[in-house]
Amino acid sequence: MQFRLDGSRVVFEAHDRVQAWFSTRRGGVSFPPFDTLNLSYGVGDLRPAVTENRRRMLASAGRLLEELVMPHQVHENHVAWVDAAMAGRGAQGANPIPATDGFLTESPELVLGLGYADCVPIFVTDLDARAVGLLHAGWRGTVAEIQRRGVEMLQQRGIEPQNLLVGLGPAIGACCYEVDLPVKAAVEKLVGMEPLTAVDDTHWRLDLHLANRRVLERAGVRPEHIVEAPYCTGCRRDLFFSYRVERRMTGRMGGYICLER
Repeated sequence: MQFRLDGSRVVFEAHDRVQAWFSTRRGGVSFPPFDTLNLSYGVGDLRPAVTENRRRMLASAGRLLEELVMPHQVHENHVAWVDAAMAGRGAQGANPIPATDGFLTESPELVLGLGYADCVPIFVTDLDARAVGLLHAGWRGTVAEIQRRGVEMLQQRGIEPQNLLVGLGPAIGACCYEVDLPVKAAVEKLVGMEPLTAVDDTHWRLDLHLANRRVLERAGVRPEHIVEAPYCTGCRRDLFFSYRVERRMTGRMGGYICLER
């Protein structure tokens, strides 16, 4: 398993019957400050530009925009099983799956999609490629244990945690992510101080990749079955948008995963 940069996207190679990828900010049609591959309708960009950018991202994997399903994300821990009947929902902004930050599917006719601007994209499949999943884990989703919820829901379908393959995609690193006492306290309660480095008496640097890794391991995922993308969205503004570093006025990336048809 590995992440590799491939043109305008970062590809997660986990299984030969699974496609998984994460967009960069390159290769789209949006104007500054959304230049160029902004994938969100909610940041002030032109709708036709966003639609074209989304179409390009799906086409990069040989899939159609009409196969995509996307939710309204709320930084919580609700994960939903979805199927081919939901294809197209949220794909062009209309009728997204409500209040959801994670998807699972066994359907090869569907492409799962979520939006990101610093949070951790968690890509999931299993050794037999029976199912795929995609989760959105900022600090709130992380401490709400969205990753554990996804693992448990797969286990309910007979896919055991030790057989999962997980990729933690590009996200803001501890180098660029400083948090205050309430966040520190929530993370410490979940996994201890390991992902936290003190800056001063009131601020800490947070390694979201490490925090999610530890929860996944506790949920039964093998450490050797978890890989992390070697990119910080805050440091690599040549490649990615960063909500925190760019002071909110910026675009959004997309994470996508699907089973081969």
